[in-house]
Amino acid sequence: MPPRKKTVTTTTPSTEVKIEKPKVEKYQTSSLEVLRVQIAKEINTIVDLLISQINQFEQTKKQIQEEMMTKEKQNKQVQEEKQFAIMMDEKKKQAEFEERLTAKTKDFEEQKEIELNKLKTESELLEQKKSEFQSLKSQVTTFPTQLEKAVEEAQKEVASELKKEYDGEKKFLTQKFEYDLKLLQQQINNLQQIIKQQEKEIDSLQDDRTRAIEQINQLAVTVIKGKELSVPPTQTI
Repeated sequence: MPPRKKTVTTTTPSTEVKIEKPKVEKYQTSSLEVLRVQIAKEINTIVDLLISQINQFEQTKKQIQEEMMTKEKQNKQVQEEKQFAIMMDEKKKQAEFEERLTAKTKDFEEQKEIELNKLKTESELLEQKKSEFQSLKSQVTTFPTQLEKAVEEAQKEVASELKKEYDGEKKFLTQKFEYDLKLLQQQINNLQQIIKQQEKEIDSLQDDRTRAIEQINQLAVTVIKGKELSVPPTQTI
């Protein structure tokens, strides 16, 4: 907002205006008109400036209201999304709880069925043991005779089994001894053949060595004779 221009006006008593000359009154009237025009211009400028500021204020106010409405919508949307997320989380937890409850109920029913089957099996086993006990009780009187007979049969079976095991082991050891003996004889024969072959090779090497020595001796004799023939006889004075 531009600074307002200061206008200085002078007021004169009415008596003085009456006694002034017409020329001065005309000049004063013209000055007042100019001053009035300046004041009107300044007022118009101030009004325009106020209108501009009011419009700017209204625009800013509108913008702020729009921003507040946008933020309010965003907050509302965020709150709705939070509430939706909380609701979905609660539904998920409820579903998980119901699932765990269903699983635990199923496990309980299965465990209950297992326990009932176990009790049924134990009851049947108990009845079976009772029946076996009654049967054993009825056999008590005949037990000594049955025991003696069983011992005799067991002794016969043990003796027969021991005889079979002895005969079988004896046969196995005999066969193993014969096999080891044959294997040892074969190894001896192989060693003898190897020794004979080595003896032949040694004799052959000795013959080769003898021939080589004879050849070397003959070669040495030949060389010596050749040197003697190649040396000229010495002259005597």
